[in-house]
Amino acid sequence: MNLRQLRYFHQVVTSGSFSKAATELHVAQPALSQHVRHMEQELGVSLLFRNAQGVTPTEAGARLMIHAKRILGEFAELNDSVRGQASAPRGEVLFGMPGTVGETLAAPLIEAAKLKYPQVRIRIVEAMSGYVLDWLKRGDIDVAIIYSTSDPRGLQVHHALSEEICLFATSEVADRFPNLQEPVIDLAHISSLPLVVPGPGHGLRNLIDDAAQSVQASITPEIEIDSYNQIKKLVTRGLGFGLLPRMAIEKETRAGQFRSWTFADTPITRKVYLAYSTERPLLNAPRAVAQLSWEILRKLVADGEWAAKLPAQVQHPQLYQ
Repeated sequence: MNLRQLRYFHQVVTSGSFSKAATELHVAQPALSQHVRHMEQELGVSLLFRNAQGVTPTEAGARLMIHAKRILGEFAELNDSVRGQASAPRGEVLFGMPGTVGETLAAPLIEAAKLKYPQVRIRIVEAMSGYVLDWLKRGDIDVAIIYSTSDPRGLQVHHALSEEICLFATSEVADRFPNLQEPVIDLAHISSLPLVVPGPGHGLRNLIDDAAQSVQASITPEIEIDSYNQIKKLVTRGLGFGLLPRMAIEKETRAGQFRSWTFADTPITRKVYLAYSTERPLLNAPRAVAQLSWEILRKLVADGEWAAKLPAQVQHPQLYQ
């Protein structure tokens, strides 16, 4: 097996068909099919399921795809890696982050990177923090912003900021509850409220449940839904109280659409981390973008654009100068 065959196989899987891959690679389709067949013969396993709609990888093909992504990515960055930081960063960086983080961080990060590193292309991929963490561990992305570090093996994480989780609702809903006239309430009171929160297993829900249990309270939500935007829509329609990071509702609160409450007795806070793998080499372009994202995160907090707090003691990453 050689590098060309790996590149051909990678493109076939990425394109989903031999014909599309042949067009992308500027290679005749019969030759492309022959290369893949030779790989299957050499390895002694089928790599692709072939049907009229195209191709999908077999279990063995999926495993090969993981290696192909890593090998081709490292080969593409070989010159920069050998030259070190004396060479300008170049290439694509896959950056994973939760959607709520992407709303605030993605645009300024891409804008700053275009000015500072014009030969770098950032691709933002968004999902819930748990999925982003899985992508990072599998090597599907280069760097990430995550919330949970319950299993940090194989990762380097840097605590960038901490954000407050707050209760919010429309004024019409809040007026039905006399004990909510002040902007600060006891955490135990949420057990009696109609709540709209993520479902069990969601990182934020786990945080809420743990906080409630710490004050001998439990919650029975009115509605469970994992999308932050849908939670806000349901709260806007008067269906209950939401619990989200302050950043996620800051705009609506300032506009008077929501009222919000903090928990004085037991604040709920969530830590935000910059993370990358320690099991694979972090090349020039991901290093530069990760360092830049760290600086922008902290500037967003300092400028009041992200409602969060910077940690008193922090391990600053020294990834790229």
